[in-house]
Amino acid sequence: MNRKEFLEKLRIVSPGTPLRFALDQIVAANTGALLFFVDDFEKYKPLMQLGFMIDCEFNPNKLYELTKMDGAIIVDENMNRIIAANVQLIPDPSISSSETGMRHRTAERMARQTGKMLVAISKRKKTISLFYDDYSHVLRSLELLIPRINQAVGTVDQYRKAFDKGLEEIDVLESSSVLTLYDVIKTLHKGLMILRIYNDEEMTLAELGNYGDIPKMQFDEILSGVTEEIENLVLDFSNKIPDTEEIDALTEKLFSLSEKEMSNYVFLAKLMGYEVSSTAQTMEMSLFSRGIRFIRKIPKIPLQVALNIGKRFGSLSKLMDSSSEELKKVEGIGEKRALAIRHAIDVKKRHEDLD
Repeated sequence: MNRKEFLEKLRIVSPGTPLRFALDQIVAANTGALLFFVDDFEKYKPLMQLGFMIDCEFNPNKLYELTKMDGAIIVDENMNRIIAANVQLIPDPSISSSETGMRHRTAERMARQTGKMLVAISKRKKTISLFYDDYSHVLRSLELLIPRINQAVGTVDQYRKAFDKGLEEIDVLESSSVLTLYDVIKTLHKGLMILRIYNDEEMTLAELGNYGDIPKMQFDEILSGVTEEIENLVLDFSNKIPDTEEIDALTEKLFSLSEKEMSNYVFLAKLMGYEVSSTAQTMEMSLFSRGIRFIRKIPKIPLQVALNIGKRFGSLSKLMDSSSEELKKVEGIGEKRALAIRHAIDVKKRHEDLD
């Protein structure tokens, strides 16, 4: 089971759904409840002591009324039918549980044993807890979720502005031959933080359900192109030009870093293949791009061709001085691609002259 599946379960219990309406009613009535969602009722019968077979169409009000009885309620996981009520669930007691209350311990053990979704509502704490496989989460109210997601959108937007500014500064500093490893790592950190914050808030978006549609669109707009720009920085400035397999491994490693790891510039520099022991060393190490980031902004140039260009010319400055004939010597470049690259080079030179 992966995290994506758990996020889908969170959306099922998000505000505005029929199930969440029933859950909120139960919390307000201060009754408590235990719900078990199954795909095949017969399959899980050995883990139950049956109460009453209901077998009626799912309805939030019916579900609420049934929680007034003791025991668990069994619901079709597609939310079509309420199957049974007043059921005693009997999970394997040897399965570990970090929960304290009987209802929540049962829910956690059943989720781990069956891989299915359970919801436990605490009468005393007035909380709704979702359990699915090894995942668990206490649901939050809209009053908590909306300010949190709005703050996250604002923070990510600020990091995106800083990231874009850093990319521009890299171009300016390189054209003046004063670009350092520190400048690249600092910008890389900003890009990674954008992805890190979004990843942390995916659960909040899922929990918001339809209320998260607008923040999700805002995130999508802010994140557009970030992954590609990070990959381009790696291709342009890593100590050794990686092949396609190494690119995937390195970017996957970068995207999985903790906030603490990605905030450590020395750690990031080492991942890029540089032997440094202090941030000061990164400030003293001059860098020049391979021109791969520049090439990848030209339409219809495959990644492998961009890598071939980086290996052939070694630096952006040499690429800028190349002729169409020299470009055509690179594997994967014919007449049309050579002309397209030369046109992009000429445009870049004109912009630099204007600046």
